[in-house]
Amino acid sequence: MLQLSKRKKIIISSLIILSIGLGYGFNFGLEYANIAASYAAKTVCSCVFVSGRTFESVKSEDLYAVPMAEVQIDETKQEVIAKVYHLAEAKAIYRKGLGCTLVNEISETEIRQQANLQVIDTLPIQDFTLDSIPPNVDVNILQQAIDNAFEEKEKSRIIRTRAVVVLYKGHLIAEKYAPTISPQTPLLGWSMTKSVTNAMVGLLVKAGKINIYQPAPIDEWKNDERKAITTDQLLRMSSGLSFEENYAKPSDATRMLFRKKGAGVYALSSKLANEPDQVWYYSSGTSNILQEIIRRQFPNHIDYLAFPYLSLFQKIGMKSAVMEVDALGTFIGSSFMYATARDWAKFGQLFLQDGIWQGERILPEGWVKYSETPTPKSNGRYAAQFWLEARDKDFPKDAFMALGFEGQSVTIIPSKELVIVRLGCTPNENDFDRNQFVKDIVKAIK
Repeated sequence: MLQLSKRKKIIISSLIILSIGLGYGFNFGLEYANIAASYAAKTVCSCVFVSGRTFESVKSEDLYAVPMAEVQIDETKQEVIAKVYHLAEAKAIYRKGLGCTLVNEISETEIRQQANLQVIDTLPIQDFTLDSIPPNVDVNILQQAIDNAFEEKEKSRIIRTRAVVVLYKGHLIAEKYAPTISPQTPLLGWSMTKSVTNAMVGLLVKAGKINIYQPAPIDEWKNDERKAITTDQLLRMSSGLSFEENYAKPSDATRMLFRKKGAGVYALSSKLANEPDQVWYYSSGTSNILQEIIRRQFPNHIDYLAFPYLSLFQKIGMKSAVMEVDALGTFIGSSFMYATARDWAKFGQLFLQDGIWQGERILPEGWVKYSETPTPKSNGRYAAQFWLEARDKDFPKDAFMALGFEGQSVTIIPSKELVIVRLGCTPNENDFDRNQFVKDIVKAIK
């Protein structure tokens, strides 16, 4: 998501001004400004009203990609308006249980008239507490590895780790937070949300509602060349659909997330560029197509909205989880879910335990194995809405990961019985060495 280099973020303002001022590419510059305004409005709205952070911290840390945006917050109405050079304006509104939604292509009134989510959690699931450290864990090595993740060594390389949580054999053995973040602060997972979409598909497989190896149940594709695309190919991002995953300019991805009323509806219009299974291409569009498929399995909107909460989050105690919706009320399953670091760790622990939680099978038998099986043509790097790590020979071979923009990660290592969560805001993801961070923690387990 929005993987802008330092050079690119510095020239964004100049690009907009030049493209408009020269009269050439006016529409491009205006679209750029609209996306920038939408990104600012959505980011501030979610960070303030979902995470409970101050606007000052959000402005200084999270808006580095849109420094030109002017932001207004209405605490009473719980909404945010962002403007860029008086050329573009965007609005995001907060609704309890649904997070923040951009007002795109339909009116705010229509959005507010949609079903509201009121799921009552009656399950007495206790949160993690810091347990005693097992004797085979080297506390000094463990603590040093975590401290290193928070260290800002160079001003030019911003790390900004916000939370680290380590589970070993299902027990919390270490955690650390940035000064303004607490164990109760929900933080954005960005593309880790794709792995949650994976779990939602798995739940429907278990219920017998979807066969992932059959053509995807999409009426719009039944009479054209896309009719043979399977749900499995969508999960593996090998569908062959055309989709531009570029966050440095107006593209399919930025339009889908920040300018369209329906992320999944927009992605559904993608044309076939290659035969299915012939090319692997990372596409947030396919994750939102999956959410569109999921929604269509329910008789009404409220049942769909309640589905991940009743069938997944409540089952494993993810009480902080908030999946945000687009203007049509569909979960943006590629990018927008918030949860505390501990709750992200619970999600990882569910997959570590083969989809079983407290003796109850949540995900269907074999689903975790499927989810971590490499996708052909991905060079061993990708499975089914989860990442693998094939580039580092010293990295645990059985590890699989939910990864997100700015360095978010839930790393699951079955052979070590470890789940490692790192959440942060690293503008250049390469500045944080996630592989070394994980390997250093693994070294602490003797």
